[in-house]
Amino acid sequence: MKSFSKKAVQLQQKKTRSSKIRNKAIRSLKTARKLHRKSTSAINSIQRRVSKIHAELDDVSNALQHSLAQKESIQRLKINAEERLKQEKERKKQIEREISSATSNVRDQLEFTLDTISDQINEIRNEIRQRNSTARKVEKIIGECNTKKSKLCSQIKRATKSKPRITKIMNESKKNVAKLEKRLPSLTKTEKNIRKNFSRINSSIREQAKRKKVSQAKSRRDKSRKVAEAKRIQNLARKLATQMLAGKRKAPKKTKAKRKAPKKTKAKRKAPKKTKAKRKAPKKTKAKRKAPKKTKAKRKAPKKRR
Repeated sequence: MKSFSKKAVQLQQKKTRSSKIRNKAIRSLKTARKLHRKSTSAINSIQRRVSKIHAELDDVSNALQHSLAQKESIQRLKINAEERLKQEKERKKQIEREISSATSNVRDQLEFTLDTISDQINEIRNEIRQRNSTARKVEKIIGECNTKKSKLCSQIKRATKSKPRITKIMNESKKNVAKLEKRLPSLTKTEKNIRKNFSRINSSIREQAKRKKVSQAKSRRDKSRKVAEAKRIQNLARKLATQMLAGKRKAPKKTKAKRKAPKKTKAKRKAPKKTKAKRKAPKKTKAKRKAPKKTKAKRKAPKKRR
């Protein structure tokens, strides 16, 4: 019984330890899964955000390239207009010189040509002013695109800065999940075996206790039987002893039985014995004198009925 109890205590301790280890493994598995989900979600969020920023950056880059190309085109057109303006100015000066030395007929034609050149110069100047205005607008757009581009690049840099750390956490949590998922069935099986052995030991202890209880009850019954038998024998022995003593005491005192007759009137069942005493009266002359006392015992009998 002690060996079973000791084994039961050891199995209970093992059961508690295995239960604690399994519960700890389950908690660790839940934590690892949760961490893996969070890190995976964070990585996906970063990737979506970076993709969105890249799309915006591509749009800004395209706009910037278009603005730069427009700027170059405006610069070329401006340079051409300035060259044409320069040429028209030189031509105007030449015509002005020709007008000063020309005749009246030729002068009218030269003046008409001079007016035409002046109009062209004014058109070229207006064109240059428009080119300059457009160039300023394009320069502003280019500056905005560059600012937005640098801002988007910094956002991408900040977003991707935490990605390696989160990726490391994700990989570690993934490894932990795989490790714990592989370990948990063995822990569950071990705990199950311990519980099985513990229940077997408990059933053995219960059966042994039941057998012990039955044997103890049987021994108590046997003991009580023996005690009862001993008491019965003792009582019988006492009865026999009392009977033997009573027989020895009554043998020499038969002559005095008539004196105790009044006491015997209390029990009516012993009245026939007193009649025997009357039969022996002729042998003993003294018994006749005490006969009236028996009549008094008969008178007292009704009082006992009350």
